Amino acid sequence: MELESLSRMLQMVIGVGLVIFVHELGHYLAARLCKVRVETFSLGFGPKLFGFVRGDTLYQVSLLPLGGYVRMAGEDSVEPGEKPRGDELHTKSVGARFFIYSGGVLMNVVFAAIVLPLVMFHGVAFSEPVVGAIAPGSPAWRAGVEPGTRILEVNGVRIASFEYIAQEIALAPPGPCELVLQGPKDSEPRRVSMTPEYDERMGLSTVGVAPGADRAGAILVEPESAASKAGLAATDRIVAVLGVPEQLGLDEALDVATREGRALRLRVASQDGVEREVSIEPEWRNDESKRVLGLIPALSIVRAVRDGGDAEKLGIASGDRIVSVNGRRILQRNDVLLAARDGQPLEVKVERGSESLTLRGPALDAAGALRLSRDIALSPNLSQCEVVVAPHAAAEGTLQSGDRLLSANGVELKDWESDFLPLVQGVAAEQRSLTLKVRRDSASGGSEVLELQVTPGPQAIAEYGFGQREALYIYRAGSVGEAAAVGMQATWKFLVDSWVMLKRMVLGQVSSKHMGGIISIGVYAYSWAELGLAKLFFFLCMLSVNLAFINVLPVPLLDGGHLLFLVIEKIKGSPVSERVHSYSQVVGMVLILTLLVYVTYNDVMRVSGL
Repeated sequence: MELESLSRMLQMVIGVGLVIFVHELGHYLAARLCKVRVETFSLGFGPKLFGFVRGDTLYQVSLLPLGGYVRMAGEDSVEPGEKPRGDELHTKSVGARFFIYSGGVLMNVVFAAIVLPLVMFHGVAFSEPVVGAIAPGSPAWRAGVEPGTRILEVNGVRIASFEYIAQEIALAPPGPCELVLQGPKDSEPRRVSMTPEYDERMGLSTVGVAPGADRAGAILVEPESAASKAGLAATDRIVAVLGVPEQLGLDEALDVATREGRALRLRVASQDGVEREVSIEPEWRNDESKRVLGLIPALSIVRAVRDGGDAEKLGIASGDRIVSVNGRRILQRNDVLLAARDGQPLEVKVERGSESLTLRGPALDAAGALRLSRDIALSPNLSQCEVVVAPHAAAEGTLQSGDRLLSANGVELKDWESDFLPLVQGVAAEQRSLTLKVRRDSASGGSEVLELQVTPGPQAIAEYGFGQREALYIYRAGSVGEAAAVGMQATWKFLVDSWVMLKRMVLGQVSSKHMGGIISIGVYAYSWAELGLAKLFFFLCMLSVNLAFINVLPVPLLDGGHLLFLVIEKIKGSPVSERVHSYSQVVGMVLILTLLVYVTYNDVMRVSGL
């Protein structure tokens, strides 16, 4: 393991342990203030490594550094006939015990309220709230949002970082959201209303925007990779992708240029500003764990057409299958752009139900071709099983992009997901071949039916060895007063958002798969540690507030469960019965263990990408 990775991992472990330790320290200080004897104060869990006794308390460091615990005298049940001491927990008033059990929660909030202003004054790295890709057909797409647009507000909440866009939209009440946007060509911000749509895959409501990469073209380069061997350095920045339409944004241009796994031509600028051209030939890796044909469904079905746009004026309608534009088959994203920019009068061939139509329009310049392509939301042609053959795929040389699958091993194919994929997975597991009957269209307009034999093989992956850096900026408060105000506002917002997130999960508006455990916490802490200690401590403040919120929930065994019993005791004038208390502890244990198993399952699925 590299020294840098080891350092980040150590920061992650110490940081998460610090938050839990702060919680236990709150209980300890509250107990001491209320003159309750603390028998053990442990930094960490498990077997004791070393420690010392001072007064009545054993202070120790234990083997597992994630947190700690406080054991107070009289915390457990008192034996019958045993004379209580005045420094035991059960002898204290309801108010004192309430303060002791809430001490951890209070300390977590105080920790965030103190550390956040310091972090804000020092400066924290945030993801720029600038849109990169827009999902075709999404609410943002229908509203005309373009790549490069900066999102300033969502429902009146100022957006400091891109991840807060999804958070504010997911936690908003059902109905339209009002966003304040500033497009790349806008001189002034504008207000746009759009209604989020629930995304089953993501498990929350979204408007369909993704973050943009660094606008200056900053990159990350893997050592000994194809990019590194071609002379690309991490200090370089990409100026342009050659051989693709210059109107495309950098991320779109890279997508078009790398789609077929060919050599990638870049114009890059070195640290001193000198520009040069770099050509990167990808290195191919076979993933033996995944045996596939290397086919993906073609993007040729019109999911939606943007209102008032060039595509609507041309006559393209939702549900059409676009066969070709100016003679070029439409099979992948940006094919419409590449076909429409050739300077010829538009000739768009579509299938609409049983009809074949030819739609004509004037020749478009590069900007007009880009507008036309962005006005059409394409979706996969699943019902006709129209395919695109990936580079270096097992099916390459046998099938061609644009072929339509009719049957496999004699089984008629009517749907890609329910009919075709299960058959491929079955023969791949048994390492058998597949007999496919396909319809192949010719350039002259005719078609022929072919019977082909293909065998799934290892998935071929083109590796270029570089990636775009995330678009980041440093937020720094202008004064100590501003830092304190921003820190307090952020602390309160973390608490409110935690409550709203729980409510949305209960109402089914946000999927519970977003709940995470110690694995997710570790992954986030590690990744944010890469952005510096300030970003790590910002995350620890968020974690501290969330730990406070979770602990205050009225669940037995948690602090909130103890607080609930104290409220009941205050109302009825006596503690709950031992039987009720015992049963509640069992119920609490079952709930917590069930939750622990569930969030661990979520963590594993999330980390494994399943």
